[in-house]
Amino acid sequence: MENNYSTPPKGKQEDWYFSFLKYLAVTGILLLLWAVLQIVDFQVDDRKKYMQETMDEVGDTWSSDQTLSGPSLRYNKVIYDTIRHYSKRGDSLEINKETKVFSVFPNELDINGNIEEKTLHRAIYDVNVYSLNADVKGTFNLPDKLFEPGVSNIRLVFKVSDLRGIFEPMVISLDTTKYELAPSQDTEGLLIAPVTLNKNNRSFSYSLKLGIKGSNSLMFRPYGDVTSISLKSGYNNPSFKGDFLPIERDVSDSGFTAFWKVLKINRSSPDSAEFGVDLIQPVTQYQMTSRSIKYGVLVILLVFLAAIVVELFTKRKINLLQYAVVGLSLVLFYLLLLSFSDFISFGKAYLVASVMTTLALTAYFKGILKHKSAYLLGLLTFIFLMFSFVMMQMQVYSLLTGSLVLFVILCVIMYLTRNMTPNEKDTENKIETNK
Repeated sequence: MENNYSTPPKGKQEDWYFSFLKYLAVTGILLLLWAVLQIVDFQVDDRKKYMQETMDEVGDTWSSDQTLSGPSLRYNKVIYDTIRHYSKRGDSLEINKETKVFSVFPNELDINGNIEEKTLHRAIYDVNVYSLNADVKGTFNLPDKLFEPGVSNIRLVFKVSDLRGIFEPMVISLDTTKYELAPSQDTEGLLIAPVTLNKNNRSFSYSLKLGIKGSNSLMFRPYGDVTSISLKSGYNNPSFKGDFLPIERDVSDSGFTAFWKVLKINRSSPDSAEFGVDLIQPVTQYQMTSRSIKYGVLVILLVFLAAIVVELFTKRKINLLQYAVVGLSLVLFYLLLLSFSDFISFGKAYLVASVMTTLALTAYFKGILKHKSAYLLGLLTFIFLMFSFVMMQMQVYSLLTGSLVLFVILCVIMYLTRNMTPNEKDTENKIETNK
């Protein structure tokens, strides 16, 4: 007797064959939607570039990033170099004279400043700028070489990377004598003041009231043998950077305080190191949107899997065109997110776009399936979008969390579809019935 029950009926084979082709085509649609998502991501990059151009434009009119270097003393000294020439007629000497520039750096540099943050509105963007009011003080110990023969043009120098940001007169006091710093004609950003020093007074103090505007970042160079920088501000989202981080810091909703202390032994030369703080928004809405797009294929995949499971259980078909429309609706979600985030906060924009997309897809599923499972699909769509939002907030555990959630979803699908293939006994009973 032949065992015909091991082979499913021909009609059943054809159903599974066409289902396989259909879901293979759904996979192709998913890949096409991934390509469309990249186009949306390009649009995000364009908006990000336009925002950066706007920030640069504001920096050109207000003042750009500031790096403060100084004060220090500079002087010229004539150096004589003797060169001996050898020849058959006898040796000869040639004396070359060259003027070189040397620097004397302070023993102590202490800056105590308050940063006032301001927001300038340009087009649809808010650009953070700042004003710094600071007391600069310290001491100089003058070396003997400063009073050697051939020394000339002793001047006090202070460098500000963007002189347009100075809004207070740069007047520095050496003990009781005051000097006004003026821009150098030779070096951009350099302020100088010729000074007269007394060789009988080798140690003196200095002080300066500093008023500087800038945007984006504020940096310092450790010109002192001991450099101490103390800053406070109402800005509550600073990003400390550079060669040295603060040894003390306190960041709260009301602002931040930070303190740096750098010794001469910590750096090779005063101009070889710099440190400070960024006062720009660390994560923009465009960075968040671009990050959410990276999870876009995952969201579309989860919605497609949910739709396939609903198809299999309710026996109500969703054709390829309808799958494409559902996928494009989810792609449009990210375009809505990009548009809304230009005018409201990213979190609110994400919620509004999620609700709009969920309501539209729920109505569409209801029209397709004409079954209460459409509401389940709509709810799952909203859950998947919220899951994507949570994943974006998790920087360290996002991969682990996503992998575990996908594993759980796969297990659920495996459980729900475990009885969908007819077993041998059911097939045998159907064959006997047909006979």
